[in-house]
This record gives sequence, C-alpha cells and structure tokens, in this order.
Amino acid sequence: MKRILSIICLSAALVTFSSCENWLDVSSESQTTLDTFFRSESDCRNSTAPLYNKVWFDFNNNFGFGFMDGRANNVFGPWSAYIYPYVNLTETTSTANLYSAWQSLFVIVTQSDYTLNNLDRAREHGVSEDVITECKAECRFMRGIAYWYLAMSWGNVPIIEDPQQLINDPKVNTNPIEDVLAFAIRDMEYAAKYLPQTPYQSGRVFKASAYGMLARFYNTAAAFVRGGKGSTGSLGKSASEYYSAAKDAALKVINDSSVGLLENYEDLFKVQNNNNKEVLFSLQWVPNSDYGTTNFSDAYLALSSTCVGGRSAWGNATYGSGELVKLFSERNDLIRLKATYFTEGCYYDYIRSDEGGYLVGTGTGSYDADGEFVLVSKDEYSDIMAWIKKGVVGSSADTGGLATNQNSCLNTPLLRVADVMLHYCEACIGEGTSTTDPVALEVFNRIRSRAGLPAVSEITVDGTDGLWNERRCELAIEYVAWPDFVRRAYYQQDWVLKFMGSQNRNASFSYKWATNTFEWKLNDDGTIAKTGSNDEETPSASRLLLPYPESELIKNQLLKADPVPYTFSDEE
Repeated sequence: MKRILSIICLSAALVTFSSCENWLDVSSESQTTLDTFFRSESDCRNSTAPLYNKVWFDFNNNFGFGFMDGRANNVFGPWSAYIYPYVNLTETTSTANLYSAWQSLFVIVTQSDYTLNNLDRAREHGVSEDVITECKAECRFMRGIAYWYLAMSWGNVPIIEDPQQLINDPKVNTNPIEDVLAFAIRDMEYAAKYLPQTPYQSGRVFKASAYGMLARFYNTAAAFVRGGKGSTGSLGKSASEYYSAAKDAALKVINDSSVGLLENYEDLFKVQNNNNKEVLFSLQWVPNSDYGTTNFSDAYLALSSTCVGGRSAWGNATYGSGELVKLFSERNDLIRLKATYFTEGCYYDYIRSDEGGYLVGTGTGSYDADGEFVLVSKDEYSDIMAWIKKGVVGSSADTGGLATNQNSCLNTPLLRVADVMLHYCEACIGEGTSTTDPVALEVFNRIRSRAGLPAVSEITVDGTDGLWNERRCELAIEYVAWPDFVRRAYYQQDWVLKFMGSQNRNASFSYKWATNTFEWKLNDDGTIAKTGSNDEETPSASRLLLPYPESELIKNQLLKADPVPYTFSDEE
C-alpha cells in the first residue's frame, strides 16, 4: 500500500489534459509538479478529471459485476475465478481481484484527498472561490461514493483524509461502519451544496448527481439505524428521519426538469447515448486511449467475437442466473430481459447491423420477407442458457467507430434517475411494508410502463411486482444489487440469508425467447442440475461482508483489531 499511495500522491493527481473539450484525454508527456500546477481554473478542473475513469479501472474491470452482481446471483461464471467465489460464497483473503478492487477504491479516496488538500493553492493565483469549491465538491462526491462501496463490501475500513500519514505509517485502525457511512454522507452533503446546478462539462457530476446519491445514502443509514446497529452515534438521526431525508433528496431529482427517464430502456446501454438525461453519474471512458482509461469489461462479458465484430470476447462462460431470468419471464418483463441478457432466439438489429443483425444462438444475419432468418456469419452454440447483454455494445461499426478492441467506450452508469425514483419509493415505504404515496406510485409506474408492465395501485416491498423485484430487474448488472442485499440485511438479516439460500446458484436452465418459456435442467434424480463448481456454502452472516485482502492484512495487522471510532471535525 505504501508504494501505491506514493505513486498516486506524487504523480497521478498532477496529470494534464490535451484540451477542455477532451477533458478526459490524459497527456502522457506531463511532467507537472506542485510548483507549476493549481495555478489556473483549467488546472483545477483537470485535477479532478482522473476521478472519472483511471482510478475506477480495477473496480470496473471485473469486480463490479463479479462481486456486486455475482454475490446477488444476477450473474455466474462457473469457471471464472473473479466470479464463482462470490457466487458460491467461498471467497477468501486471496480471491482473484479482491485486492485490486480494494486498492481501486482507496486510490479513489487518496486521489480525492490529495486534490482536496492542494486545491487551495489556486487561490494564491487568482482562481475564483467558486471554481475551487466546485472542484472540492467533485472530490468529495467521489470520495463519498468510494466509501459507500467500501462500507457495503467490507464494513469497517480506515477513513483516510491525509494520505501523507498513511505513507508515513500504513498501519492504521479501521473505523466502524457507522462512521464510514456518516463520513460518506457528509461528503455527499457537501457535494450537493457546492456542485453546480448543471454540469460544467458533459459527464461531470452536478447537484442532481449528489442529491440522487444522498437518497441512496440516507436509505442505507435508515436501514442501519432501523436494525439497531449503531454504537458510535455518528448517524445521529432516527430511521424515520433518514427516510424523510431520502425522500427530500430524491424529490429534488424527480422535480429537476433537466433530467428524467430515457424513453427506451435498451437505449440506455448504447455508446451513442453516453451521458444521456437519465444518467446522473457514470464512469467516463476514453476512445482510443491507453489501458486504464478504457472500459475493458465488455471483453469479459461478450459471448463471442462474432457479436462484437472481431473484438476480444471471453464471456461465453459468464451467464445470467436462472433465478433472475425466471423472474423476468414470470413477470413478462421482456423489454428489460432483452436489454440485460442474451437469450436463445432473441434478435438485435443494432448489433452487427453491418451484417443484418444478431440472432442469439445462430449468428449474424436478418429476417427475409417470409420471416426466415438468413444467416450471414455462423456463431452457433449447442448449450445455451443466457449470456450477459447489458454492457455489450456490438462491433466498432455499431458504435460509430468508438468501440475498439478491449474498449467498448460505453460509460459505466453508477447512478440513474430510475434508481433515485425507486429510492424515493423505498423511503415512502419506510419502516412499513407498502405505500400508496401518489408521487411514489407515479414514478414507480413510469418505470414499469417503460418496461412494458402494467401499473400497480400499491407499492409493496415483496411480491412479484414489489419494490425488491423491481430494483433487481431495473438495475441488474449495474453494481448496486449486492448493496441492496446488505442494506436489507441491516434490519432483516434472516430474511436475506433465507432468500440467498433459495436462489439456485450455479443452476443450469434453458430459456426460449420466442415462446418465453423457462425450464430448469434436471439431474436423473429430479434435482436441479448445476454448472461448473458445486462448492457453494450455505449463506451465513459472515458472508455479508468480504474478507480483507491478504496483502493488506500482512501490511496492516490493525485491520484485524477492533475498529476505533472516528473523530469528526466540526467543518462541513
């Protein structure tokens, strides 16, 4: 950790960029030092740009879907070391990508800290207070979301505001999860206060981004307090007060006319629609750039090189879970199913459009006047379940030349308006089991209408058309599924563990798009067949959080010690 932090603090925060219009394009020739940086508005704006991509690379690369969606059983990869331990509940301190994800989140924290601690230098060179404060707000937004992910994944973690102290001595105590959540909330409240009303540049965060994230954070705090988990008092409000705060924050987004739902759900996940009106915060990946500022994840997910026009594709053994495909099927939730998973017989006219489209299980081609599929390029599989569609964009031609090998150029959405709307519904339900709040019903049914589903007159937590299932279907493969499990486990741990145990992890199935028919594949004795590794553990409370990476435990033995309450300053 010491070496990593030294590199980050002394160089990564000081990159320069080619122009304001291409604010994410990092110049490799930069030799900037503190003596020549933070002297202008462009310096300040450029100092926050790496927070939108490079520092998130290892988190996004395969941990995001491998853990956040694998643990929730939205995906499974029976032979993929970065997926199956999370699906099987068997990860250890040395599981693949555990350290890189931990490192990535703390690099975000460190980069944010370093920039925060140096932005005041710009005041000496006449940079306006508004610019300095906005850039600080960007840093605190990023640090806040990093700490939220850390809390949802590991629980007690060190809160770091001065990276130099960590460089001097990497042995630091963890702080209680309650304090970590409170720290993240403080950061996001600062961001909501000082970020601009509209983005300074397309893709940068703004007030609605922070208010939307606060709705998520406040609901998390409400669940934590509701479960009686707190001991330090840093989350100083009652559950009902946090739910009320979540409603207020979400309403600011819902009532903001500059943002809203995109009309077509499937369009959300096309490169051409990066930074659309529904996306409040997404990781910004750079076309034709170096490793580290690219969206590498579609190489892990794409089922074949045919479907991505010859680009790298290693995802033919990464599947959607039968349990979630079955849920989509039973709900007749086919619009979102088509956008989330590749299933047998489903046709995409905008993937491999240069060869007539893509028919899953056959290959490229198109339908003739008689309704027969005319094959152009064969890509046939004999054993089809469902592969991951969301995040797979097709060929370079399908994306106007933006997608290149091992870089889809699809920005990674980490917060959408639909997510915020569903958090509003959750806050309206509060400590109850249902709501008929008119605003909640209006936004809930708008989301369902876009998905081709009928309206409901009451929003319940559970049930086929309840909030729990609505979030799972709307937000699958968007790195929030497992945090939803953790949040509910704060006050309903037994329910969550029982639900996890009923999910038929690693189960084999077949699904036919044309007839919307789902079947489990069975063994000779009538039990559901499993694919690949069958060493799943029974869900237990200990598996609600990840183990600390082995390399970190070696460097910092205090990770094993009891957490120490964090001393909060009186500043914002």
